[in-house]
Amino acid sequence: MLPFPIELTAGAPIYEQIVEAVRRAVASGRLKEGDRFPSVRAISAELRVNPNTVQKAVTELTSLGLLEVHPGQGCYIATRSVSTVRQQREALAPLLERLVIEAAHQAVDEATLLELLRAKCRELKINLDSNS
Repeated sequence: MLPFPIELTAGAPIYEQIVEAVRRAVASGRLKEGDRFPSVRAISAELRVNPNTVQKAVTELTSLGLLEVHPGQGCYIATRSVSTVRQQREALAPLLERLVIEAAHQAVDEATLLELLRAKCRELKINLDSNS
């Protein structure tokens, strides 16, 4: 059994679905820093997909800074570094800008916007406080 929930669906590439499932598992705390990540072979067998597809997801997760590869030992959930946090903030900045501008156009005040964000976190079972 994989340490992250995933149900493959049609419409999105499989490797992207794997990446998104792992991102959610890390964000929710289901996968924690330093946890051993399953092998490409184990994931491909569990999901019944081509190992190359899983390898593509692992490569993407590594480039996103979510996985660390230790040659001969496997992959692990990455420990956050200052540069990773800075990169995350830079990546989120344009999304936040669009969100705030759209909220202003919709006449949504700051308190309501924050409550909507908290509600979405609860809906997705993501505790942002544990990720700081």
